Amino acid sequence: MITLPEFPNRVFKNWAEAHAALKENESKIISLKCSQVYKSIEKLGGFSVTPFLDKSVISDKSHTPAWMKEGNLYPVINTTLYRDSHKDVHFNELWKRSLKANVGKLYYAEAHSLKVADIIAWPEQVKAFTAMVPWSFLGKSYEGETQALIYEIKDADIVHTGARNVIDNKREMQNSVRMQYVKMHLALNSDSSEWKENKELYDSRIDSIANKDVIEAEDKYFWAVDEAKIFKAGPMGIAGSNDVTPIIYEDPAKSTSSQADPSEDTQLTPEQKAENAFYNNLI
Repeated sequence: MITLPEFPNRVFKNWAEAHAALKENESKIISLKCSQVYKSIEKLGGFSVTPFLDKSVISDKSHTPAWMKEGNLYPVINTTLYRDSHKDVHFNELWKRSLKANVGKLYYAEAHSLKVADIIAWPEQVKAFTAMVPWSFLGKSYEGETQALIYEIKDADIVHTGARNVIDNKREMQNSVRMQYVKMHLALNSDSSEWKENKELYDSRIDSIANKDVIEAEDKYFWAVDEAKIFKAGPMGIAGSNDVTPIIYEDPAKSTSSQADPSEDTQLTPEQKAENAFYNNLI
């Protein structure tokens, strides 16, 4: 028996039946997803886990990225090519247009609050960019690289008491992104001739996904996100749905990342309730 987060009130006998339901409601689900601004901490149980990077995490200084400078901290806000708990896979360049539109406009904040007291770094102190980063930098043993959405912030600019405590004491903490989907598609691992395009998308992308084994073993589908918008902030938080890494303060080869699945025992927000109400009405 198969259950899907898109259909919380349904149980499917097999993947053919589950894929049929996804395909039948594909446009409705995508429309809903693209109409909402998500706090990724609330994306059905969590947010995207990412670390701080600084030059201390690179054991071989000859491989230090050119963009990494002394005296700066680099919160990694999001990563690509990784299936998260919402069945999404972000693909490279999804933030390209949004970054251009948000130069000098992005905050680094505590959780997803934009209250003055919760601002860790102001827009003029935040440089946002993307860079290809080895998974090993993020405490994972996957081969290859991920395109990370990164903030560059001068260490001296971070005076927020809570964030300063995290940084100075090398506490395990993670980051998130306030986002909205723009372009996404359904990828199905199905041999049905009815869903040829969805299968072609699946086949063309699956080998680039770091944790593809989870998809192949458990899901047989994913939502390919090719473009998204950043809304105002990349926040710091505690736990996440994309379990890429905790904050890194040491040599990546020695870093131990949490493998535990995020807790879903969180109270539903109004956005989640609206989303679930929509899914509950899918036939």
